[in-house]
Amino acid sequence: MKNLIVGICVAFAAAMATGAAERGIITGTISDKAGNPLVGANVVVSDSNQNKVTGTITDGAGNYRVDVPAPGRYQVFASYVGYLEEKPVTIGLEAGAELVVDVSLSSQMIFLEQSVVTASRRREKILDAPASVSVVEGNEARANPVLAITEHVRDLPGVDFAQNGLVQSNIVTRGFNNIFSGALLILTDNRIARVPSLRLNANNFIPLTNDDVDRIEVVLGPGSALYGPNSANGVLHVMPRSPFNSVGTDVNVGVGERSLRKTSVRHAGVAGKLGYKISAEYYTGTDWKNTDPEEVSARVEDPTLPARDFDVTRQGAELRLDYKAWDDLSAIVAAGFNRGDYIELTGLGAAQADDWAYNYVQMRLKYRDWFAQAYRNWSDAGDTFLLRDNDDIVDKSDVTAFQVQHRAELGKRQSFTYGLDLLLTRPDTEGTVTGRNEKDDDINELGAYLQSETELNRQLELVLALRYDDHNRIADFELTPRAALVYKPRDDQTVRLTYNRAFSTPTPLSLYLDRRSGRDPFGLTRLGVQEGIDIRAQGTYQPGAPDGFSFRRDCASGPCFRSPFAPLAGMQTTEYIDMNAPVFTNVMWGVGRGAVLAQFTPLLEQVLTGLIASQLAAAGVSNPEPTAQQQASQLAAALPSVIPTQLAGLQGTTFRLDLEKVAAGDPAPFGATGNVIDVKPMESTITQTFEIGYKGILGRKLLVAADLYRTKTDDFVGPLGVETPNVFLDGTALGAVLAPAIGAALADDQNAQIASVLTGIDTLNIPGVLVGNRNDSVVDELTTIFAGGAARIPFGTVSPEQASDPTAIILAYRNFGNVTIDGFDLSLAYLPNEVWALNGNYSYVSDDFFANLSNIADVALNASRHKVKFGGSYRFPHWNLQLGVQLRYSDAFPMNSGVYVGEVDAYTVVDANLVYNLPIQYRTALKLDISNLLNNEHRESVGAPKIGRLAFLQLGVHF
Repeated sequence: MKNLIVGICVAFAAAMATGAAERGIITGTISDKAGNPLVGANVVVSDSNQNKVTGTITDGAGNYRVDVPAPGRYQVFASYVGYLEEKPVTIGLEAGAELVVDVSLSSQMIFLEQSVVTASRRREKILDAPASVSVVEGNEARANPVLAITEHVRDLPGVDFAQNGLVQSNIVTRGFNNIFSGALLILTDNRIARVPSLRLNANNFIPLTNDDVDRIEVVLGPGSALYGPNSANGVLHVMPRSPFNSVGTDVNVGVGERSLRKTSVRHAGVAGKLGYKISAEYYTGTDWKNTDPEEVSARVEDPTLPARDFDVTRQGAELRLDYKAWDDLSAIVAAGFNRGDYIELTGLGAAQADDWAYNYVQMRLKYRDWFAQAYRNWSDAGDTFLLRDNDDIVDKSDVTAFQVQHRAELGKRQSFTYGLDLLLTRPDTEGTVTGRNEKDDDINELGAYLQSETELNRQLELVLALRYDDHNRIADFELTPRAALVYKPRDDQTVRLTYNRAFSTPTPLSLYLDRRSGRDPFGLTRLGVQEGIDIRAQGTYQPGAPDGFSFRRDCASGPCFRSPFAPLAGMQTTEYIDMNAPVFTNVMWGVGRGAVLAQFTPLLEQVLTGLIASQLAAAGVSNPEPTAQQQASQLAAALPSVIPTQLAGLQGTTFRLDLEKVAAGDPAPFGATGNVIDVKPMESTITQTFEIGYKGILGRKLLVAADLYRTKTDDFVGPLGVETPNVFLDGTALGAVLAPAIGAALADDQNAQIASVLTGIDTLNIPGVLVGNRNDSVVDELTTIFAGGAARIPFGTVSPEQASDPTAIILAYRNFGNVTIDGFDLSLAYLPNEVWALNGNYSYVSDDFFANLSNIADVALNASRHKVKFGGSYRFPHWNLQLGVQLRYSDAFPMNSGVYVGEVDAYTVVDANLVYNLPIQYRTALKLDISNLLNNEHRESVGAPKIGRLAFLQLGVHF
């Protein structure tokens, strides 16, 4: 084996030496028509068959240099954002020769020739795409040194971008965001980029450097007809550069506020038919600080619980090999690694991501019009845990995908695109997330699609598509059609009329979640039970019980419930109880009576000490305190004798835990009346969108894009919500029977002494405890104290038969309701000359909150109804300097996502960036990015920290 490796190395070295002797060199300058150098222009060298051979980008003086592997005839092609694509320059290159090829470009509206691939899974001009598409070009991305690649789309029309920390964010298009979101389908180089089992878009986990970005495309509206499930909110596709047209080395070093330090390196090269690329990135910083009242309360109860760690770190690396066997056949192998430490908000509260790793390997093959790929993503959550209870989050899940696609053309006017997708998701949480479902939580998804594109005439194109999908946990298959009519009255004008049906399958969490999210939050273990009422998040799929959650309703007094206090009545906690059962309501009263006595007796003793001391002092007794203390203690000890232990006519009632009150730290978090509705097995959410769109170029300087749409969503999946009300003693009924019982006890001669002393309480005013009404009777005061105190204790839970914990409050996802929204997106881009670029967009959604949907729960859009973004850039050509400013406004909106419920205030943010290209041999750039320039501290999600200014300075070199 050793000799074989040595032999391979020697042969490779010899081949490289021979190749070096045959290589030629092409150098030159790319400039505009006025002679100003264009920094960062793309230069591509192709062979006589128009296959890319190599490429690079220009340095700070507009110069470039490429090595060509062999003599022959070549074409040199130059392009730059905002400039007209000129015809390629054809040259003949001899072995070892060096040629100079200078190119000057004319300014023009780039959108006329801009192409996209995501809308139709094939390359086409952006004006021809049968969908609303926005693009961030690689040059734009490389000019903005962001921490997460997805930040580049923040200012695009229709994009809802919620920044939750230094590197954390949630992104959707056209609303229905969530705190732990995977609604937007994010692809990197045709690979789904989500964390496998959680279906979470952890955007800072994409192991791609800024220098790798070739383009980012965002398709608004449903994309299921081509991309399958979970693309109803659009598709974001990040496409990296091929090493064949990005040869060279990039090194970037940056520093910024919040102790931010960032380093990245990328190297790409070509060796014959093999292109290779390796990149790595590392950064550290300190997040904005924020506190969670629930975490604070938990640490008061248990001081050993860890506090938040606001230090953020990330390290990532990628390797890619491109092999061109011949003109029609190419193969790509890529692998990536990412590891990070940060705080991630989840539906159950904040999690401390500690050493969370995300990896992938991908293989692609392209032969003529055939495309096939296989990839595997896998995750390891490391030592991650929930901050509210310190419970571990274990995630060692993976997803494996196989895809094949073919495009066939029938004549010049008809083409078909069709393919197959297989997605195998394998959660592995060691019981920490999926609990008892751990051994039965696989997901298999199979899809097949066909798209027809027909050129009806020179100006009119019809696009029809249909997709079939099967999911192993959903009873029925899904059919998702798509239809689009694209009309082009001119080459620079397009009108679209589209219909899309899309679907989102239940997430692994909504199906299999089985995790305690709150341990005895009401302190019931202090009342004499072994286990209190926990809060538990549970999915609707249960092994052997595929019918969701069903509640027992065969009790005489309403829905049956279960209680951790059942053993006090000689019962099991798994047994169901009638809400008005006399035996158990008296068990409840006994517990409540004891709890109130334990709290009220010390206070009563303190009050009686003061009263008796005053009486003794008035009688002339010196130093009355010891005597008063002794008598008060004896009288307080007699208090239980006037509070009856058994009562007739007690009743139970139900109230539901209010997560909004919990989030606000309300000490009385129960509110809404607790009616129960069975939870059906999770089904797909269906989205149907009708849209009319226009995109055109006016005067070759102004791009106008407008989209008007109506979206109807059926079987909406709400956030984690409380599905199980709790059972309390009915305070009114308890007071009605308690008052006469206390009156009778006080009238008993055996209680005459304490009765006479307690009468003085009638005149007292103790804030938060007692307000005497001065009616010469203490009955009503004692009734209020004991009935009110006992009625605040949750004694049980109306839990379904499928509950993994019989007494826990269950948080679950469910399908319910139909939601219809209307929306409008308007985007403008204006390039008046070669140095100015202006842009702006406005997005509107008709509603952001749907109250009591289907009489089940409230649903929030979790995004603003009005969003305005405006900005521009100015290039100083003689100084190699470019300055950009962007303004973002987001309207206020209500939010309801898991435990995070409340209002997000409106905010306005100004961002700025500066790029200075140093006029030296190597392309060297100094980049300054300032987000939230005016330091307008604001929250973009409930539970997130206030986001302030972040200035970041980066020095980059390309050679």
